[in-house]
Amino acid sequence: GTFPGANTSDPDNWITNERHIPFALRGDADILPVFSWNAATTNAAAKKAIDAFAQQCVDFKAREEIRLGYVAMTRARTHLFCSTSFWRDGAKPVSPSVLYEKVLEVARAVGTVLSAPDEPASTDRNPAKDIEITAQWPRDPLGDRRADFNRTVALVESAPPINLDSQVPGDIGDYADDARAIIAEFNEYKAGALDVAIPPRLSTSTLIALHEDPSELARTIRRPMPRAMDEYSHRGTAFHLWIENYFNAKTLFDDEDFDQLTPFEEDQKLEDLKNQWLVSSWAQLHPHAVEVPFETVIAGVLVRGRIDAVYKTDSGFEVVDWKTGSKVLGESSAVQLAVYRLAWAKLQGVPVDQVTAAFHYVPTNTTDRRANLLTEAQLIDLLSVK
Repeated sequence: GTFPGANTSDPDNWITNERHIPFALRGDADILPVFSWNAATTNAAAKKAIDAFAQQCVDFKAREEIRLGYVAMTRARTHLFCSTSFWRDGAKPVSPSVLYEKVLEVARAVGTVLSAPDEPASTDRNPAKDIEITAQWPRDPLGDRRADFNRTVALVESAPPINLDSQVPGDIGDYADDARAIIAEFNEYKAGALDVAIPPRLSTSTLIALHEDPSELARTIRRPMPRAMDEYSHRGTAFHLWIENYFNAKTLFDDEDFDQLTPFEEDQKLEDLKNQWLVSSWAQLHPHAVEVPFETVIAGVLVRGRIDAVYKTDSGFEVVDWKTGSKVLGESSAVQLAVYRLAWAKLQGVPVDQVTAAFHYVPTNTTDRRANLLTEAQLIDLLSVK
C-alpha cells in the first residue's frame, strides 16, 4: 500500500460514523481532538464546529502516521531503504508523501540517493494503462518447462524395469540400494519388527488408537501425517462450544482438544443437534463441572484430555462425553471413558469406583453407560505394550 495511508485525508470520525468510539471514552482521550459545540447558537455554527473537528481529526491522523514512520525509520540498524512511485492504479500521477520527501532531503545531504527521477507533469497519464495484460487459462504450472517435463516422463515410461533381486551396475545402483532399503523398512513395519517408543505425552484419542491397533499407532508415531479438519469436524467443535455456553461456562480450547471431538455425520445440522440435546434428560440437570481439562500420569506417561461434563450422583460422580454421531462406538473407544473416570477420581481425591462414565449419543438421545471399564492397572498395562 501507501504510506502515509490514503485514509489520512478522510474526515471520517466518531461524530459522523457510529463505528468509532467517542474520543472521550478512549484510553488516549487526553491526546485526541476535543469536540464541542457549546458556542454554536445556529445550525450554520454547529456545522462549522463539526467541519472544524473533522479537520482536526484529519490533522491528527496525519501526525500519527508521521510518528509511526519515524518509529519505523529509526529502527534501521545500518541501512534504510525508502522508495516511492508516481504511478499507482489510477490514470493520473501521485506525488510522493511528505515523509518520503523528508527522507530524500536527508539522503541528499548525508546519505545515498540511488535514483530520484523527475516527477511527471500533472497532465501525464499512467503508461501502464496502455499495456494489455494477457494470461493463459487454465494456467500450466510448468509453463515453458512443459515440453522437457513430457520428454522426461516418456523416458521413464519407456525404460525397462529394474530387477532389485540382482546386482544393478552403474549410477542406477545407488537408486536400487535406496529402493531396497525402503522396501525392507516397509516390510519391517508390516511385521511389527520395529520398536517405536511411546511419547511421554499422549491425548486420550491416542490411547484409543493404542488399544485398537498398536502397530498402526507405531507407524503413525514414526511417520505422522496431518489430519484435515473437514466441515463436519468444525460443526462438532461448534456443538461442544454451544453446550459450554448453554451452561454459561467459559473455558479455552487449544488444538489438542479438537481431535477428541466427534465430527458430525453428513446428514446432521447444528440446529438439529441442539434441539435433540435440549430434550434429553442431561439438559434438565445442572452439571457439577463443564469442559474440565486434565493431565494425569499413567505408567510414567502424561495423558492429557478434556471431560465434556461431570454430574453429581447418589454414589459420587458421573463423567459424560457428548457424541454428535449416532454410531455406537466399540470397545476401544471406552478407553476414553476409563481415562476420564480415573482422571476425575484423582482430581477429586475419591475412589475410582465412586465415578461412573457414559457416552451420550445426541442424535438418537441415547446414553451408553459402559460397564467393566479398564482399571488403572489395566491402563498401565496398555501403556506398557512393546
